[in-house]
Amino acid sequence: MESNEKEKKTEETAQAENIPVEGASDAAQESGADENQKKIDELTAQYNQMREIAARAQADGINYRSWAEREFKRLKAFGSERAVLAMLPVLDNLELALGNAEADPASIREGVRMVKTQFADALKNLGVTELDPTGKPFSPLEHDAMGMVPVTDKAQDGMVCTVVRKGFSMSDKVIRPAMVMVGRYTEPQAEAPKKEEQ
Repeated sequence: MESNEKEKKTEETAQAENIPVEGASDAAQESGADENQKKIDELTAQYNQMREIAARAQADGINYRSWAEREFKRLKAFGSERAVLAMLPVLDNLELALGNAEADPASIREGVRMVKTQFADALKNLGVTELDPTGKPFSPLEHDAMGMVPVTDKAQDGMVCTVVRKGFSMSDKVIRPAMVMVGRYTEPQAEAPKKEEQ
């Protein structure tokens, strides 16, 4: 009887731990195997679905990058085209001026002044603004210092005294810094007394 009780306890313990017991029915084992196969099939299907989603996402990323590169090139070409169209009238007027080079020097000067104004207007229409740093403090973000100029006024120390070449900005970004001469304060030298000649 003790042997039967031990077998019964072993069966109960084995069932609680899901350990197959000797003498368990083949139907129960087949049922468990079918369940395991179903889970494997479900997980395999999910895995394949996720791989397909990942492949599509990767393809979408590649397609987007290609589109963005094409769009960037198109916009860059459009911007260049806009700049060229703004400058063509200036070129036309310069050619007219060269064609009339034998004319009166005063009219040539007036024509060149008009072309300069037209060119400045074309730049302004493209969003380019001229920097006028004269009398302003030197800033390495907006100016290239060509040299120092001695000044006797302390207020002029570190200030832009002369503009050698104009600077330009576009969309709040300096596209060409102005070349400038910067004031540097120096103490005025007192004249040394002259020695009397004997």
